Amino acid sequence: MIGYLADCANAITAFAHLFAVIGVCLALNGRLELGAAAMLWTWFLDHWDGHVARKTSHLRRPGMAAFGKSFDGFADFIHGVWFPAIIILLVDDGSLLSFVASLALVMAGAIRLSYFENVGLTTDAKFIGIPVSYGTPLVALMLLVRPLMAEQTFRALLPLAFSALAVLHVSDFVQVPAIRGRGVPIATMAAIALSLALVTMALI
Repeated sequence: MIGYLADCANAITAFAHLFAVIGVCLALNGRLELGAAAMLWTWFLDHWDGHVARKTSHLRRPGMAAFGKSFDGFADFIHGVWFPAIIILLVDDGSLLSFVASLALVMAGAIRLSYFENVGLTTDAKFIGIPVSYGTPLVALMLLVRPLMAEQTFRALLPLAFSALAVLHVSDFVQVPAIRGRGVPIATMAAIALSLALVTMALI
């Protein structure tokens, strides 16, 4: 089984999982901004593994693509669903609102990923519903603006924002273009810039 990681795209996904564990560990130790900064690296690596997989499809051994699709799906769930749910619960001390928002996010995320696993993109390379990967940059942006608002306001706004995102995850009327081609390095630069801003904020 470990041999599947010899594939370039799957190796990138493995590094994405590494940063996901680092991000969760930091968050659980009270370093939310640093955790989000690490998770942003999982986010952009999640785009690179697909990009590399498409570029090297003619070189991949049988079974690598099928393994990679499932392997990538777990990374999606961790950084796009489970991590935001953890942040919501930590920020609002496990309140009823944070529990409901986290439950809605996890359920919607699981449904969204299961749908994508079986249906995939539309013929014009669009997602049906907002991809779960949008959760990671949303967490990062909200933590970045947290100092600009009252703490009680932030505690209420965070679960409400992700409750709305949960609805959009499973909305059939929403179609979002996949990040591909030139969009991958642009998303990478944006993620690195945002992660550096979070690290700077955490260290000041």
